[in-house]
Amino acid sequence: MYSYEELMENLEELRRAYPERLEYEVLAQTADGRKVYGVTVGNPNAEKSILIQAGIHAREYMTSQLVMKQLEFYLAYEKKAQYHDNAVSELLDKVCIHLVPMANPDGIAISQYGLDGIRDARIADKVQEWYRRDFDSGATSYRLADYLKYWKANANGVDLNRNFSYGFTEYKGAADPGAQKYKGTEAGSEAETRALMRLTKEVRPVLTISYHATGSVLYWDYGQTGELRSSCEKLVELIQSINRNEIRYASNDKQDAAGYGDWSVMELRIPSVTIEIGVGAAPLAANEFDNIWERNALLWAVLAEYAASR
Repeated sequence: MYSYEELMENLEELRRAYPERLEYEVLAQTADGRKVYGVTVGNPNAEKSILIQAGIHAREYMTSQLVMKQLEFYLAYEKKAQYHDNAVSELLDKVCIHLVPMANPDGIAISQYGLDGIRDARIADKVQEWYRRDFDSGATSYRLADYLKYWKANANGVDLNRNFSYGFTEYKGAADPGAQKYKGTEAGSEAETRALMRLTKEVRPVLTISYHATGSVLYWDYGQTGELRSSCEKLVELIQSINRNEIRYASNDKQDAAGYGDWSVMELRIPSVTIEIGVGAAPLAANEFDNIWERNALLWAVLAEYAASR
């Protein structure tokens, strides 16, 4: 497991080791008292930027581990590594990478530690109440420990990747808070969602990437047309050439709406791809990580080179 506490320690260690290349800030405070961090890598004044977010679904916490290893890797080897004819250091001068490594720290703590991962007794009481409701109604047959292990939502029982405004009205999902599929009372109701929306609008990245955990696929097509569709298609094909994930068309292979990726594309007109990293069901088994790393290690260089050319 890669925990919120490890994330905080690693961010501070990396900032001390690479003060000229890395900075981080608090984007939001969560319901259970944790912080959502935004990390800036490379040249903060670069004309081009990309935005990568991970850990928005609680049980998919291996995505946070992946992006943190990518972060350390590119900082450690920027002066030695090269991609095509570009030194990594030059790419980080041309393109700023904005990273949200753990968008849902409360939910991840619940998935990893169950009730012991909840700081606020009132939230723990609500979570147990939601479980009893779902068990009594037949919505789940899990015992409590497994219900929490497979938790996707935040501490308010809201699925953050169903809390964005594009497609929010159409998406039905669950009627009440719980482990998954509840979209919230309104679009952007959650602090974590608002933080991602605010950051994306502020930096206006060339592209956005969402890391999720199951299927080793790439989702991209939300019905966009024209030049935007062409840009998105080029981006997903480029990513596929590196990590060899299967390309899926979200407009045909229907995914639940109101997510960050479709919001980025359809409301902000920013090319975006969702990368599912694993094979098994989340939480992914630890023995999947080496293969996931091998397939995704080069992606930041690929994305930075692509962004620099736009």
